[in-house]
Amino acid sequence: MSNQLGGTQAEKCPLCANESPYMSLWFQENTETWIKCDICLVWCHTTCLKLPAEECDRIDEYHCPECTKVYGPSTYKVRKSLREHSRVNYADLDNGITGNPYKWKRVIDSKHFVRHRFQKICGELLTLDWIRRHGFEEPIIVEKPDGLGMKMPSNDVTVSCIAEAVGYDMPVDVIDVSTQQEQPDWNMYKWASYFDGPKRDQVLNVISLEISGTPLGDSIVRPRIVRELDWADNVWPAELRDLEFPKVQLYCLMSIKDSFTDFHIDFGGTSVFYHVIKGSKVFYFVRPTSPNLRKYARWITSPEQSMTFFADLVKNCYEVRLVAGNTMIIPTGWIHAVYTPEDSIVIG
Repeated sequence: MSNQLGGTQAEKCPLCANESPYMSLWFQENTETWIKCDICLVWCHTTCLKLPAEECDRIDEYHCPECTKVYGPSTYKVRKSLREHSRVNYADLDNGITGNPYKWKRVIDSKHFVRHRFQKICGELLTLDWIRRHGFEEPIIVEKPDGLGMKMPSNDVTVSCIAEAVGYDMPVDVIDVSTQQEQPDWNMYKWASYFDGPKRDQVLNVISLEISGTPLGDSIVRPRIVRELDWADNVWPAELRDLEFPKVQLYCLMSIKDSFTDFHIDFGGTSVFYHVIKGSKVFYFVRPTSPNLRKYARWITSPEQSMTFFADLVKNCYEVRLVAGNTMIIPTGWIHAVYTPEDSIVIG
């Protein structure tokens, strides 16, 4: 449920059109509160729905009258949730300025996330046998690189060093954090000049620089468990390795302070690993349960996606903080967002 911040001046409650023009003065004065359907994401006045405030406070997942016919009635809280289900129009947080890259920090700071209880183990123990015995259903965190059987760049590496190693002319996909959209016509020379330069007039982020086959990539050895689980390594036909081998195994992520990547599932539902070379990262995880995946599918295709913080649509969102030297492997399908509290370089 939301107050009038939940909608904009241009938004109209679809139920108001059916009301008599002679509605009471009381009705007019009490249409300030809106509630949004968790299925179709349409906003309605709670008064039009004849929902009293005390009932709204007990709703966990709201279904509008139309969606109730297909998905069943709204669900109610059994006990008070650890997280508030705020349904605020996040574009309005910036008083109409939707291009503010720092709005994500404001949104995150306004939320309460569940403290994770994911496994933390030492590198020597993270083996195929351990995976077989314990499963790989949740993210796994290794706080120190010892025993992982990997080789990574030193923690004094700079973006300029990376640009030199992969080639200054290499194209790079740069994301404008304020809009979550790609910026055209960037190469590594331009990116290094921006990242290592004295002035940054935008918050930009690089999360998809594939470095396999470059001098930088050739100097890196991925964690042993990653290599042992990698289908591309273990299943791809040897005779096709030099022709159609998928270049999706090694990425360099370079993020400046306050970068944010909105909730997503890694492409193809792949499992991934992250090793923080320098800086830090904060992950926000949502379990890939069937209800959560259905909500994600509706959210990712909704025209109102930019007005809804996905974590507000689910019961639990887990926070994980990683610092330099930490490694994490994430199993298939986990929905997650990533915030960068300080400049960082990650290999994944």
